[in-house]
Amino acid sequence: MNQLVLRDKAQEYMFRFLGGLTLLGVGLQLFNHSPKKAVFWILVGVFILAAVLFFTMLLGTLINRLTADRGILTIRWHTKIFKKHLRIDQIAEITDDRRYIRIIMKDGRTVRLPVRLMESDKRNAARRFLKENTGL
Repeated sequence: MNQLVLRDKAQEYMFRFLGGLTLLGVGLQLFNHSPKKAVFWILVGVFILAAVLFFTMLLGTLINRLTADRGILTIRWHTKIFKKHLRIDQIAEITDDRRYIRIIMKDGRTVRLPVRLMESDKRNAARRFLKENTGL
């Protein structure tokens, strides 16, 4: 099994910073509001949940992952809701430009992976991974 994980460090630092600010907001609420009211506990719960989501980068959905295993290419991209499972022998062509990596299947379907906001070394790593594992 070959796997490539691409993370955006700047985005990761920003989310961790926002999580820290959210936890700071919980601490400030402890001093400003009365814990005897139900609204206080609702706000604390929502803020802690938001902080957990920020620290985990929305439960890992902002991490790009390409996996090649037993003839199947699995794509988990931050713009896709679900994972894409593509058979490697059904891939006809892989093209790329500054905005997208396009995987064209033999039946005519196209899977576009947006790479416009990625750094060039990560874009090249994704292209190289696809080239090595598909033989195209």
